[in-house]
Amino acid sequence: MNLRCIVDISRNCQMNMAIDEMFFIKDDFTPVLRFYTWSEPGYTIGYFQKKSDIKNENNYPVVRRMTAGLAVLHDSDLSYSLVISDELWSYIYNQEETYKIIHNEIKKALQKIGIICDEQKKIDTTHKDISCVKTFYKDDVFFKGRKVVGSCQRRRGKRILVEGSIHIKLSGEQINAFACEFFENISKTLKCAVEVSKLDDLEIADADIIASSKYNTDKWNGLF
Repeated sequence: MNLRCIVDISRNCQMNMAIDEMFFIKDDFTPVLRFYTWSEPGYTIGYFQKKSDIKNENNYPVVRRMTAGLAVLHDSDLSYSLVISDELWSYIYNQEETYKIIHNEIKKALQKIGIICDEQKKIDTTHKDISCVKTFYKDDVFFKGRKVVGSCQRRRGKRILVEGSIHIKLSGEQINAFACEFFENISKTLKCAVEVSKLDDLEIADADIIASSKYNTDKWNGLF
């Protein structure tokens, strides 16, 4: 089984979340790794978070994710999603190992483009905040003393969706170089071939329906 890899264009919060869900629920399932950016600032919040907890002084869009975790303010970050089944990902029921492997792959790919992440020191994991980048866990990624990578997960049956963001501003050239390195490394880790492609028109149309009916609605985004 191949891993389909995509470096996508910038899209808004609603569409980015809809594309992730579209791949996650597809009947003709294919493992997909997608890197993407944001066409406008906005928050994504974890599935169980309250929208009212966000101090949204700039009136940015607030969109609820399928995955859990904490609030993330997106702007110039590079985000990613991995939709995969237990056929390729043997750690599907091991949340901690999934987190560790993906973050280690990110650190290696960042190093390839000249960004050397900090060694993680002993941190206070009891501190909790509504923001992902201000709440610390084992195997988080730090750069110049701040947390720059976090991720969250949703499992359904034998499939898993992992979503996360890299909060380092990268140029288009850096993103492409980073993604190529990540694709090569993850193929070795999973012992599978990588197929690089783009979203097709039907996938965009399917995601647009999900965005309109779900991620653009107060019913979903204000669920709690």
